Amino acid sequence: MKKILLATTALCAFAGAAAAEVTVQGTAEMGVTSTEYSDNSKTQFHNSYNINFKMSGETDTGLAFGASYRLDADANSEENQNPVGDNGTAWISGAFGKLTLGDTDGALDWALTETAMGTTITDEGTIGVGYSGNSDGYYDDQVLRYEYSFGDFGFAASLEQDDGNSTSGEGDEMIGLGVKYATSMGGVDLGFGLGYQTGQTTRDELGNGAPIIFDADYDGEYTDLDVIGLSASASVDAGFSAVLNYVDYSFGDAEDMQHYGVGLGYEVGALLLHANWGKWETDNNDSFDSYAVLVNYDLGGGAILAAGWTNDVSFDDGEQDQWSVGMSMSF
Repeated sequence: MKKILLATTALCAFAGAAAAEVTVQGTAEMGVTSTEYSDNSKTQFHNSYNINFKMSGETDTGLAFGASYRLDADANSEENQNPVGDNGTAWISGAFGKLTLGDTDGALDWALTETAMGTTITDEGTIGVGYSGNSDGYYDDQVLRYEYSFGDFGFAASLEQDDGNSTSGEGDEMIGLGVKYATSMGGVDLGFGLGYQTGQTTRDELGNGAPIIFDADYDGEYTDLDVIGLSASASVDAGFSAVLNYVDYSFGDAEDMQHYGVGLGYEVGALLLHANWGKWETDNNDSFDSYAVLVNYDLGGGAILAAGWTNDVSFDDGEQDQWSVGMSMSF
C-alpha cells in the first residue's frame, strides 16, 4: 500500500550551481500492543516517531548527488526514548548508474523482494522468529553499493569492510552481486531477484536471528560465508499478490542454513490484507518458524489504521505471540 508523504521542502539557490533541495519527512505511530510470555501477558500503550532528512542536488554538468539521515524514537523502549540516528547514506548518480555509501542494502538485499507487506505499529509483520528481511550487512553497516538499470533489468555490486571490532582480528570484506528483472505477462506483473554474497563473518555479526540456531563452538571466531538468494513476486489487477523467498547460507566451519519465506496479500480500495510465513533451518533439521497476519485501512492523507499479530517473537521455549492495534501516520 503506497503511503502519501507530505514533505516540507527548502530550496536554496547557489551561484553557478543548480538548486539544492532539502526535504523533511516524518512518521508517527500510536495505539496498543501486547506480548504474551508463557502464562503472562503485557499490554501497554505504544507511541513512536521518526524524522527523515533527505537532501539532493545537481551539478552544472548534470551529476545528481544527495544524502539521507533518519532519527528514530520509541517511547516504550528505555534505550531509545530519545531520538537515535542511523548511519545515514550519501549517493551520486548519472548516466553511469548510481553509487551509494552508508547504511544501505548490499547487492543481495537490494535484489530480493521481502515477503512482508503493509504496516503495523509494532512491526508484527517482520519480527517473528522465522521472518527474514534478507539483510546482508554484517559489520558496521557502511556498505558501498553500485547499481545500474537498463530496460527491465537491474544490476548491483556491493562491498562492506570489516569494522575491526572483533576480538578475532580482521575478516575478509563482504562482496555482493545482485540482479533483478521485472516484466508483465498475461495481465500478471512479475518480478525476479537473484543475489550472491561472499566473505567472512562471526556469529556475533550475523543478523535476522540466525545465530540462535548455530552451535556456539565458533562464537566470536571468523568463518567463511557464501550466500545465494532467490525471490519471485507476482501481482494482478484484481489486487492479489504473492512473494516467494529462498536464501541458502554456506559456512566454512558451521552447519549450513536455509531460509524459506512466503508472503500473500490482497488489496481492494483502501483495504489491505496480508499474511506471511518464514522458517530458518539448518542441515541437521534444527529450525524456527513463525507466521503473521495484518490488516491495513488507508484513511488517506498519510493515515493508516493498522492491526497485526504474529505467533512467536522469541527464540526461548514456547511460542510468544504479539499483537497491536493503532494508527500509522506519514507526514
